[in-house]
Amino acid sequence: MIYHNYYEIPTGIDKEVADNIIRQCTSKGLQPALINQTESVPVEGSSQPSFEMNGLDTSIRVSDINWIPTDNWIAGMMAHFVHSANQHFFNFDLTGWSENIQYTEYNGPGSKYNWHADLHPSTYGEGMRKLSISLMLTGPDEYEGGELQIIHTERKEMVSFRPALGSAIIFPSTSLHRVRPLKSGKRISLVGWMGGPNFK
Repeated sequence: MIYHNYYEIPTGIDKEVADNIIRQCTSKGLQPALINQTESVPVEGSSQPSFEMNGLDTSIRVSDINWIPTDNWIAGMMAHFVHSANQHFFNFDLTGWSENIQYTEYNGPGSKYNWHADLHPSTYGEGMRKLSISLMLTGPDEYEGGELQIIHTERKEMVSFRPALGSAIIFPSTSLHRVRPLKSGKRISLVGWMGGPNFK
């Protein structure tokens, strides 16, 4: 399904598979998410992102994360979803993952990630992030709040939704997006960034 500047795939991942992924990703614990040079945070009053943020900043982001290597089976599954979306809709020049896959938990009231874009040079070699993917491991009945919102860069239109468990949302890494603060429950997703040569 295509909506403006994002592509949604109902992957068929069910709760059993999601719970298996969650167990694997949390077996060694989680760490607080930091704002650093791999995160693009827009400067207030400007449409251009800044790469100046470093360290823990709970005014911008409150979540816990872990990292999954790109040769893991989970990353392979996610790569298939990104390439499918790219083939059917985006047609970007992609070469591979820009860095490891991020497992992310928003847990309890106030967990959030304010407006940001994912555009950043690739950690693996040359090029830059081009497509972002968010794969939901919890359903909308497991938390309140926590809506994913994406702004269409050219049209300045905002889409707000609560994806079903197993839904993969793929969108350009240039797009501003956020996870609104949770009111209750736990919201879990996998996030990745597929890269390629710099835009021309």
